[in-house]
Amino acid sequence: MGNIIMSKQEIKQLEIFEKLARKGITQKDGSKILGITERHLRRKIQNFKIMGPSSLAHKNRGRISNRKWNLGQEKFAIDLLKSEWHGFGPTFAAEKLLELYDIKISEETLRTLTKYGLWVINGRKIRHRIRRSRKTAFGIMVQLDGSPHDWFEGRGPKCTLLVFIDDATGKIVWLEFIQSESLETVMNSTWNYFKQYGIPRSFYVDYGSVFSVNTNNPNLEKITQFESAMKELEIEVIHARSPEAKGRVERSNKTHQDRLIKEMRLQNISTIEAANKFLQNYYLEKHNVKFAKEPSDSTNVHRSIKGINLNNILCIKEERKLNKDFTIFYQNRIFQLEPQQKTILRPKNDITVNVHLDGSVRLSIRKTDLYFKEISERIKQNKEKIIKIYKYNRPSENSRKSLSRFFVKKTSQIQLQNERVG
Repeated sequence: MGNIIMSKQEIKQLEIFEKLARKGITQKDGSKILGITERHLRRKIQNFKIMGPSSLAHKNRGRISNRKWNLGQEKFAIDLLKSEWHGFGPTFAAEKLLELYDIKISEETLRTLTKYGLWVINGRKIRHRIRRSRKTAFGIMVQLDGSPHDWFEGRGPKCTLLVFIDDATGKIVWLEFIQSESLETVMNSTWNYFKQYGIPRSFYVDYGSVFSVNTNNPNLEKITQFESAMKELEIEVIHARSPEAKGRVERSNKTHQDRLIKEMRLQNISTIEAANKFLQNYYLEKHNVKFAKEPSDSTNVHRSIKGINLNNILCIKEERKLNKDFTIFYQNRIFQLEPQQKTILRPKNDITVNVHLDGSVRLSIRKTDLYFKEISERIKQNKEKIIKIYKYNRPSENSRKSLSRFFVKKTSQIQLQNERVG
């Protein structure tokens, strides 16, 4: 009889079966200790009497598993992961093998390929966090964040992925590549989201310069153009104090940096325009089918944009003083206001310059649009020289100065007559 290889659990079973053979314990107690039924225990006792301890060892030990991966498929996958699919994670690689090559393999089997240096398992620092429950309904809160990254892996310029994800469902409601996270691009993407789903109750954002005034604002009295526009739409803007606080969108960004980059590599996408088409036509729907969840409340709380002039709200607004010649200076441009207006204007009035997302300019005051035209230079007015003519003011006869002159003149005349008579 050769050596029998047994696991720790099987060795413990051997001790129980030896006691059962000596009738040291009852079958009822033995079944409770082993966690099996008495019927199954009697079947194992019968095999133990015939085969001895070897009956307790697993029958497939030492045999090749029926689920063992085909060596040819394993080599094929390793070659892919070392070349075209470098950086693919085990889960995503298993999905793409099944989708593109009809090779069915579990992610756990692929994870064992760490021995080939395909993945490095990093330890995580554990921090105590209090988990925040999801919102109950679709549209109560949307997490918004920009993810700057080398999305085209050197095939194109670096850019930013703007992600709008619903907190209740984990559904990505809008996804768009932009050159950088500026006020104009964020407003434009927000408008695209509004057109598709409507207006949510709140946005959950970070303290980026688009979403928060971070300089000389200790009491948070100053607000950004984005916050002002959302206030006009009655949308609450909530600022997360840490990346972990808006973990749903942060984890989503990591998923995109893993999966989306590889998907675009397979499609050889290298421009922002082509990437945005790929997002809307393929990636976004597929991602939501896989990761989105049903909310606890099926109510959609988005408000309709019908009757709301988003063009006048989602724009850049700045104040300028009206000059005496009824002109406005704005970024090296001169706007001349027309004489006829819907409201009364006076020099030094605060005029609002509205720069729309399409680049057009609108002037307004007290929510009233003004008529104006852009001019190349101010009209120079001819200033006529005013010559002041000073007239001698003759004093009245009753004034002291006049009387004194009168008496002096009369005295001189009398003296002159006396001299002639004499």
